[in-house]
Amino acid sequence: MFFFFYGTLCDPDVLALVLGYRPAQHQLKPAILPGFRRKTAQGRTYPVLRPAPNGQVTGWLFRARSPEDGRRLDAYEGPEYLSRRRLVRPQGAAAPRPARLYLPFPGRLSAGNADWELPQWQRRHKPAFLKLLLQQTEADSACARTPPKANPSP
Repeated sequence: MFFFFYGTLCDPDVLALVLGYRPAQHQLKPAILPGFRRKTAQGRTYPVLRPAPNGQVTGWLFRARSPEDGRRLDAYEGPEYLSRRRLVRPQGAAAPRPARLYLPFPGRLSAGNADWELPQWQRRHKPAFLKLLLQQTEADSACARTPPKANPSP
């Protein structure tokens, strides 16, 4: 199973906390999603995708090592996002590949006007985001041994 990451899951520390392990190099490959733009979610620090016919979003194509990875990713994204299959172009590949990605659930998340950029998010919001995610992960593990339940919002 393949996933396309375009936001906070592109950060190796966030991804490791969500999955419970650091993915091997062969599990991640740079990729492009055509037909969208990445915007900051209104009132949040993380991104959403907005359809844009001439747009494209860079990110990572992730190869899950087990169904558990998918369950953990679904739990992390929570009810604000819907999992959908789209074609992405892995770097160096001749053909696009289908992958799951998370689109905003209609009526729960809307896109703001600002573009979302990982380096800016890492500088401004990552420390607080990781702290909340770590607290949530520890609480969830203590209660039910389940993964984190949604994008924390500092």
